[in-house]
Amino acid sequence: MEALAAALGERALPVRMFGAALPADALCEAVRRTGPRAVVLWAQSRTTADAAPARAVAGIEWGLRGARGHSALLLAGPGWGAGAAAQPTRTERLFGLRSGLAVIESVVALRAPAPGNAAGRAAPAACGS
Repeated sequence: MEALAAALGERALPVRMFGAALPADALCEAVRRTGPRAVVLWAQSRTTADAAPARAVAGIEWGLRGARGHSALLLAGPGWGAGAAAQPTRTERLFGLRSGLAVIESVVALRAPAPGNAAGRAAPAACGS
């Protein structure tokens, strides 16, 4: 995750990264408030590949009524591999740093600009946990 965040930073794409101890409801609220274009969830093992928070994040819509958007949910790490919990709808699997960067760059390029936050700063291109 740190390498992905650094590589996105080199490309001038804003990133907000959270740690593994972040509760699922706090992650959902952060996504709702900031409206990132992509959310990357890392699972190191099958036991940490929890589909419930992934489904919750995938279902979040943000923005004004009539112009709501949603974040692309990107699953990364070996925990999401074969035998892991079923992948929620509206998700994509990342298989490495290079392909992950390509996917995030394409998501950012395809989507309309996300709304700024209260301080006028741009919403992050990606949030990760």
